[in-house]
This record gives sequence, structure tokens and C-alpha cells, in this order.
Amino acid sequence: MRPAVFILIAACLMGCMCILVSCASFADVPPDEELAESVAGKTFVWEKEGFGGDFTITLDTDGRYEFYEGFLSSYIGSGNWTVEGGVLTMTEDPENGYPLEFRFEVRDGELFFLADGSDEFIYTEVEDGDRFLPKEA
Repeated sequence: MRPAVFILIAACLMGCMCILVSCASFADVPPDEELAESVAGKTFVWEKEGFGGDFTITLDTDGRYEFYEGFLSSYIGSGNWTVEGGVLTMTEDPENGYPLEFRFEVRDGELFFLADGSDEFIYTEVEDGDRFLPKEA
């Protein structure tokens, strides 16, 4: 009988620890509205070399965005951006360009590219986890 009680207590403790750890990880992620406010009105620059210069993403405060892969690019992407579930999603205006979608994790004021669920950019090969850093004013 003793081993069964010990196993039951151990299982309960493990369950409580799992709940506490999962709650703590959710507590570390700011709400979507706070994430959106932290990036709105800013321009971000890819940590690597773009297509002939800086690859920039500008997130306007009205939910619109524009990206430019570099001076050699003839394409300026634009559309709407949103933050949902901690993920920033940029959706191209298909009537103005290509039907593309790009996803980023917002962390510590930076954008981290999420290859899973994202289309490829036209002129540059952005890899999963690549950072876009806020441009210094």
C-alpha cells in the first residue's frame, strides 16, 4: 500500500509543477496589444545584408507596413500587419503586388522571422530566426 501512496503523491506533485511552469511561461509573454504598441511606428533592419543594401520593414501605427529588400530591388512590399497569439503577421495587398504573408515573433523589441507559415521574400533568403533590429533614429 505504501508504494501506491508514494506514487500518487509524486504524480500530484509533478502535475502541480507542470501547471506552475506552463503558467510562468505564459506570464512572460506580453499581451498582443502591448506587443503591437512596442513595434508600431518603427522601422526594422535585417541583421544581414539585404539586396544591395539595408532590408527594412516599417510598421506604421495605423496597421499598415512597407518593406524594401534593398537598393537593387524593384519591389516595395506593402499591406496590413497584426499581432495575434504573440505573432506579428504581415499580409501583402494582393491587388498591389504578390499574395504573400510573413510571420515574426516579437521579442525584446526585435522581430524574429518565423519560416513556418511564412512565404519567401522575393530577393533575399531570410532564414528561420533571423532578426530584424529597430533602426536607430
